[in-house]
Amino acid sequence: MNFYDRISILHKYAIRRRYFDPSKREDLNEFRFFKQNNKWKTGCPFYLEWPYSDIGTMCDSVYSNYMLKKLQDDKKAP
Repeated sequence: MNFYDRISILHKYAIRRRYFDPSKREDLNEFRFFKQNNKWKTGCPFYLEWPYSDIGTMCDSVYSNYMLKKLQDDKKAP
């Protein structure tokens, strides 16, 4: 095994991170798995955003704010 083989193996298992988006079903499924099993499927897929200190709290808060905004927008619509 040479140096470049090791790099390709690392790329294969590198975690691709993204910002948590509660409007995407894929992100909600990842978070639901975490809440049920207290672990991520293949490592945490989300970036930690400021001012949160952990991913679980951040996802809870972002999802709650998203749903509250959605409810508020539904009330305003005739």
